[in-house]
Amino acid sequence: MPEFDGAMLFLAATTCFAAFVNGAIGYGFSSLTVPLALVFYPNRILNPAIVIIEVFVNVYVLFINLKGVPAVWRRVFPILLGLLPGIALGGYALASLQPGWIKFATYTIILPLILLQAAGWRRPIEASWLIGLPFGSMLGILYSVTTISGPPLAMLFNNQGLVKNEFRAGLALVRVVESSATAFVYYKLGLFISESGSLLYAFIPSVLLGIPAGILRHSAA
Repeated sequence: MPEFDGAMLFLAATTCFAAFVNGAIGYGFSSLTVPLALVFYPNRILNPAIVIIEVFVNVYVLFINLKGVPAVWRRVFPILLGLLPGIALGGYALASLQPGWIKFATYTIILPLILLQAAGWRRPIEASWLIGLPFGSMLGILYSVTTISGPPLAMLFNNQGLVKNEFRAGLALVRVVESSATAFVYYKLGLFISESGSLLYAFIPSVLLGIPAGILRHSAA
């Protein structure tokens, strides 16, 4: 077991809060964790640990929102198809580019997306293959490079007028596929290393505490 230095303790506290938010609204774990954790860890170490956690978190969120899947799966199917080539391309970029450039790209792309979502940007978007396929491909690149996809997904689904259960089910369905496919790509590229595994000692307790607390908060709301 690794020593819990200041960086690990900060990471544990951050991921606990991020897990709470994810449990409450259906996304936000990586969006909140990554910008702060990148101060201490490069993407190549951070991303594999986050992806492993998100596979299980997303499966759990999908399971508790299964009732909404029949209403949304046709809308998200083009996105799911577009994800696969994008994830492969993004995984290769993560393995090939210098960590400094990956970190710079993460902050440059993600922070404006988070601000746009927080501002409540609205523009009606009709679900279609013309939108879904390219959006899925760009989302796959974004997720496999940064592990963040919640803000653009939330903006897309909010602008399609989905009700709460459909919104959460659609998010969970896309995120199960993207996290699982990204984990497979990372494995094939040899990105799972011991340094990433050590971060799980901070992630796992935080998620086990934060996700159920967030779900209880959402249920009580």
